Amino acid sequence: MFILQTMRCLIFVSVIVIISAEIIHGATEFHKCCSVGQSLVKVSESENLEEGTYQCIDRDGALESYGAVIYPLIVGKDVPVLYGIPSECEEVQMVHQISSESDSRYTIENTCYDRLELEVVNGTLKPYIPQVVGLSCVKNETENSTTQELALNHFRKCCPAFQSYDTKFHVCRSDPTSAEEFLLERFKLNDSNIYEIDSGLNCKIDEYGIELTQDLYSFVVDGSNLKVLSRNGGSGGGEYASGEWCVDEKHGSYKFIARVCSRDCSKYGAYCVRKCCPIGHHYQPRRCGSLISKCVPNTVDDDVVFNITDYLEPVYRKWPELEGVMGIRTDLHCPEGRVVLNKSIPRDRHYLDQEGRLVSPISVGDGYCLEAFDNRHCPEINNIFTTAVNCFVKAPPLPKNFLMSFVLICISSVCLALTLVVYMSLPELRNLHGRTLICHVSMMLLAFGCLARVQYNHVPNATMCTLLGYGIYFGFVAAFAWLNVMCFDIWWTFGSVRTVQPMRKAGAELRRFLWYSLYAWSSSILLTLTMYLFDKYPVSDILDANIGVGMCWFGTIQNTRADWPHYIFFVIPMGLVTCTNFVLWVLTARHCARVKSEVHRLQAGSVGDRAKRRFRVDQAKYVLTGKLWVVMGAGWISELLSTLVSQPWWLWTIIDLINELQGVFIFLILVMKPKLYYLVRKRLGLEKPDAQKNGASSSARTSSTFLSRALSTDERNNARLSLQNNIKQS
Repeated sequence: MFILQTMRCLIFVSVIVIISAEIIHGATEFHKCCSVGQSLVKVSESENLEEGTYQCIDRDGALESYGAVIYPLIVGKDVPVLYGIPSECEEVQMVHQISSESDSRYTIENTCYDRLELEVVNGTLKPYIPQVVGLSCVKNETENSTTQELALNHFRKCCPAFQSYDTKFHVCRSDPTSAEEFLLERFKLNDSNIYEIDSGLNCKIDEYGIELTQDLYSFVVDGSNLKVLSRNGGSGGGEYASGEWCVDEKHGSYKFIARVCSRDCSKYGAYCVRKCCPIGHHYQPRRCGSLISKCVPNTVDDDVVFNITDYLEPVYRKWPELEGVMGIRTDLHCPEGRVVLNKSIPRDRHYLDQEGRLVSPISVGDGYCLEAFDNRHCPEINNIFTTAVNCFVKAPPLPKNFLMSFVLICISSVCLALTLVVYMSLPELRNLHGRTLICHVSMMLLAFGCLARVQYNHVPNATMCTLLGYGIYFGFVAAFAWLNVMCFDIWWTFGSVRTVQPMRKAGAELRRFLWYSLYAWSSSILLTLTMYLFDKYPVSDILDANIGVGMCWFGTIQNTRADWPHYIFFVIPMGLVTCTNFVLWVLTARHCARVKSEVHRLQAGSVGDRAKRRFRVDQAKYVLTGKLWVVMGAGWISELLSTLVSQPWWLWTIIDLINELQGVFIFLILVMKPKLYYLVRKRLGLEKPDAQKNGASSSARTSSTFLSRALSTDERNNARLSLQNNIKQS
């Protein structure tokens, strides 16, 4: 029994030994041309690709001899390695290149492989993109090959060797412990694979380098791919990085940082901004006293950092959910040139919004970049500052003359003030129609008064600028609302089922005026309040009016995609009101013609004459309302057309100047009339008693209040019944 057990153990051990021998015999052996820590360099006397010798060089030698940094291949600790360039041959030739993931299998036996980093021709270092190549003897070139299953994996370190990535200033900093081997070991990748390592992140020109920290994400390197896992189940969880990627140590921490290229910042919940120079570079003015600059690399001990804390803190304070993930896109192409914004000058004040766009007096959008400027070589300046660089927006050929606009708006404001004084001073004009006119004119005066201050010169105080902007907006919105009230009232007078209305009592007119006030004031306040809330608590770019930002009106550039708030809150609502007024005006014209024919059928007498006078009064109000609609409607139509077609500029400049005279036109329409001239002179005591007597009958034709008192209730009812009977008979 003992002998039998012993034989079984011997057989088992023999099987194990045989299997191990087979494994060892069949193990893949990697032929590396150079020893550990070395790479290849090609030296030749001419640029003939077939000529030249191959030498091994280490990192210190490459830096000392050629000023270049090399990244040797790293072979996993479980891979059997045979070092050395084939020597038993007359000539060594490059027979194989490994340049892509699909070509990462070593297929030629008796060939050594390594990374060719440098090419030197006649002692001069030539530009060369490092790649893994195979070297073989020429005489063995036609020998049979056997496939080997050793894979080459591509691994990219964000910073050069012995540097780690600083997420605060978005730059690589010196770190003696941050080496490639150490990084692979921490990712547990230094096993049975071969790794080709590069440094930096090569994003496309329209991609952002998004920085993912280990606090929010975990990373898994699978071959040459990076898998990003969100720790809180947020954006970018459990997906492979679709583009370029790199990993490194976070400077000052034992944690990882990964940078991935992406066009979509929302995929990772990142807040993305633009940087003018590449990572690790900054601006240096070409000459003192000028901001025309060039990008220069940071030095190892340089204290020039990309510090954008002043821009990010207000954003994170207002939208704390954005803090955590940053995205940086470099370079900026501006067809019309660039301008550097000076934060110390009030007219250049600017900031970043929720979407990472720059809001400035020039534009609102992503046509900008941020960068650090180093002026320490200038004795009179000697400072370092970070600011924004904005793309020029092509200026119109004929800039608007704001001084002329200010003068015309002031003239309009004076005319509106005079109109308001006249209508408030004459009791004969304070009927229902007069009250609506007073409200309309007062709102126009508010809008034009604020507009005059804005056109005069720059408003340095941001709060005052915002108040003026909302004053302009509320004034115009309320003026349109009261014009809408007048159009409705005149339509109601002519177009209701009563055809010719009886003369209104004072109490009825007051109730109607209160209803009109409720509509006009509430709609204006609601629209202004809605815009203010979206402005203060933005939910979307197209709803963020930016009143008082850069300019006291809408903080957008007209005829651009950023002009949506202007369309939504002003152009479209005022357009709907203008179109409604036009429809009411046309309907009133139809009813006016019908009522006119019925009034002329009335027989002569006290009732017929008074009905005709009443008709003439309402008809005069209709014509006056039509004139006001033309003045206000023409302004809105020109506003709409100018947002669609901006050329020729000289034509729109003339139209703008005409619109700025709206107050003058309103004064001419409402005040410059002979009958009103008489009432003013009467109020001032400049009319003689007999002239007052003669003017009384004249003024009666213009005042609905006077006519209302002149007719008794029975006469109004008789007039109404008479007209209705005539209509039925016809």
